[in-house]
Amino acid sequence: MLKPQKAEVVDKIKEKLKQSKSLYITDFTGLNVDQINQLRRDLKKQGAEFVVTKNTLWKLAVKDSEFDTLTDYLEGPTGVAFGYDDPLIPARILYDFNKKTEKPKTKALWIEKSLFDGERLEELAKLPSREGLLTQIVSSINFPLTNLVGTLEGILRNLVGTLEAIIKTKSS
Repeated sequence: MLKPQKAEVVDKIKEKLKQSKSLYITDFTGLNVDQINQLRRDLKKQGAEFVVTKNTLWKLAVKDSEFDTLTDYLEGPTGVAFGYDDPLIPARILYDFNKKTEKPKTKALWIEKSLFDGERLEELAKLPSREGLLTQIVSSINFPLTNLVGTLEGILRNLVGTLEAIIKTKSS
């Protein structure tokens, strides 16, 4: 590859890094072209992307950036899955793909400025989606409020019943 082409690839990687909310660094050893293409299609359907580029170009792209710690994982055949919208979508897709093929092996995960070991893929893949987590939070906030409203209604009902009973006894 000529120097201008390398610089262009490095610039594209840098742009993808800026746009992504998560990175999944994988070792794709043992995957054939059809399997890699299937993985790419699965990721693309969900708004994610799988990129294979030379490690030296990756190292140039992450040099002197917040992603600098990733260089330790850029050895051997490396493919990177980018998550753009939901940072956990690639985790779910890679986990499901891995269950079928036992590949690719995840080396490291970079999710919203935090670096994790690849062993945490399953744990992250099983987390609910962002919308699911927000629903759980709203439900957990809403539940005590619903109970409070029910309790207050019961107190008011009892008070009205007591007042009606007092009025009945005084009028008789």
